[in-house]
Amino acid sequence: MIGKGFYQTLASPWLWGILVLAACLPLALNSYHLHLLTLALVYVALASAWNIVGGMAGQVSLAHSLFIGIGAMLSTALLVKFGINMWAGLVISAAIAGALGAMIAWIDFRFQLGHLSFVLITLAFAEMGAIIVEGWEFLGGASGLLLPRDTGDFWAFQFGGGRGAFWVMLGLAAAVVLVNVAILNAPLGYYLRTIRDNEKAAQAIGVNVLRHKITAMTISAVLTSIVGTCYVRYLTFADPYLLATPTITIEIVLFATVGGLGRAFGPALGALLLVPLGEVLRGQLGGAVPGLHYFIYGVVVIVVILVTPRGLLPLAERAWRGLRRRGPEPRPASAS
Repeated sequence: MIGKGFYQTLASPWLWGILVLAACLPLALNSYHLHLLTLALVYVALASAWNIVGGMAGQVSLAHSLFIGIGAMLSTALLVKFGINMWAGLVISAAIAGALGAMIAWIDFRFQLGHLSFVLITLAFAEMGAIIVEGWEFLGGASGLLLPRDTGDFWAFQFGGGRGAFWVMLGLAAAVVLVNVAILNAPLGYYLRTIRDNEKAAQAIGVNVLRHKITAMTISAVLTSIVGTCYVRYLTFADPYLLATPTITIEIVLFATVGGLGRAFGPALGALLLVPLGEVLRGQLGGAVPGLHYFIYGVVVIVVILVTPRGLLPLAERAWRGLRRRGPEPRPASAS
């Protein structure tokens, strides 16, 4: 059962106003800025999917590059090698990713892994996945796979260019964020936060830790795989060094942490701010002094984390509440 907070969010005029405004942006932006926002939306969806496990359940998983790789590389290989429609490839990839996510959660529970051990185990899974993708010719190997040209045929899982890809990613990002809202307002969200805060106490009061960990990891893996499939269709090229490397998971964790872990809109805020910032810095400073854009980006991230350790979302909420309390100044009474 989902609490009323989800329905209040769903009925919020602010939410729909922002979505409508965002949906109109492709009509006013050039291709470069449209690409920046599309890329940001990809990471909004990825960071929000990871937040279900890393933020709500407190399990810092580095295996999500494996799920992205399954969604991107496997669905592409099924299309290119066997002609299987990419919609079917999306479903097959998501099912495999969900099964692997459940298995990883079971291993964590079965062997009672500590936080550091869980991080290392998931990193090992991610590294193994990267090695398999780069060495398996069926998935394109180190050379990757090129998708057929995008002609705009929606039933063939084609988006019709930059604008279509933006609208698809906007809908997908909004859906993943709303899944976060739904979980936080459902019993599953309360159980996950109890497990995160004190797993032994959760077990003592009768919380089924294994079931909820598996549920969280499965949902997160399935959503991540779906985003990976949509992302590779947008890129039109399945690059194993981009889509199956643990580096992409580290970026996701960074965005979620800076935005606000465990909050429905925190990872989205982090991705919307940091992805364009990183791309703009690289474009403006990448050719001037080698590595300067990385240095500035790192300084910005460090300052944000030091100033607001809980993320930018609580800071933004406090600022918003302050503005609302201040409001317009009352008018002086008339002298009549």
